[in-house]
Amino acid sequence: MSTAGDLSITQEDDMPILRTEDAEAIRFRFDDELDADVQLTLVTHNPIGGLLIPGRECDTCQSTQQAVDEITALTSKISVETVDFYREPERAEELDVERIPALIVHGPSGDGVRFFGFPSGYEFPLLLDAIVRASTNESDLEASTVESLSEIDEDVHIKVFVTPT
Repeated sequence: MSTAGDLSITQEDDMPILRTEDAEAIRFRFDDELDADVQLTLVTHNPIGGLLIPGRECDTCQSTQQAVDEITALTSKISVETVDFYREPERAEELDVERIPALIVHGPSGDGVRFFGFPSGYEFPLLLDAIVRASTNESDLEASTVESLSEIDEDVHIKVFVTPT
């Protein structure tokens, strides 16, 4: 089985994003590690008939949709809700999504990890980890860290910014 650092994705038109050997490694990992079902919510934009409206372009929406499709094809434990940002603005607002593409990973607890943009490079293994953690509701945090975090009595919004690799 490949480790997270060994996985790669490509972005070429009309080609799978996941290499065959990576898809098999991910399938094996999901079969081995996913416990409960996971819901992915993809907030994106799919232009009708390829018509692009100025100001509504999304350079990475199609690639993100393709990556999500390829990941969900690897297991029956992942389902997807796709929300069009411009055609379903109420739903996007309900999800508190202000930019696209956005991918929210939900486990049975209802909590969600959010990814904005195309999860490529070093972000891709983190997406896979988020899916597994949502399914198992487990983390690698030390007990002392979990205890310290439990003392926080208000919502915390953590943003991590990355650049394309």
